[in-house]
Amino acid sequence: MKLLGILVLAAVLCGCGSAAKDQAGGFLAAEREQAGVADPEAIRKGVEAFRGFFANVTAESVGRLGPGLYAEDVWFNDTLKTLRGRDEVLAYFLKTTGHVDSFGAVVDDVAVSGANAYVRWTMDVRFKGAAGPVRTVGMTLLRFDREGRVVLHQDFWDPAAGFYEHLPVLGPAMRWIKSRI
Repeated sequence: MKLLGILVLAAVLCGCGSAAKDQAGGFLAAEREQAGVADPEAIRKGVEAFRGFFANVTAESVGRLGPGLYAEDVWFNDTLKTLRGRDEVLAYFLKTTGHVDSFGAVVDDVAVSGANAYVRWTMDVRFKGAAGPVRTVGMTLLRFDREGRVVLHQDFWDPAAGFYEHLPVLGPAMRWIKSRI
């Protein structure tokens, strides 16, 4: 009974109980719509643009590098938010830069299969007022258009360890839940 209570609390805190959010369905639909191209040069160019953009994300770099990285009709999901369109994605990154002292990722590995590029990365984010950076390891599935701009961006990472556990009120609750499971 105690474990059931913990699991229910975890579902509520993570928003996992919401039927309104069908992230898997949204991704599968976007995957069908945003086929991308299997052109090695477009993929190489796109991965390099991704690497450059995420090396050090700042308000200035979002405006300078973002339009060249993302296609106008990009579908984007970073597990925290699902967005459609370059303007929405860049506005999201711009807003994010206002909440952090630093935000950057190193691309650790890239694998390509057809039109899919799988980019494994290590990200460090220092939230304003935080004692130190938060390190997260994840992977992004990318698809590109003929110009090497991202048309599909789907992140795979653990938002509990990489984000929720570091929030003032939610963090202690998430760590307590994890210690009980």
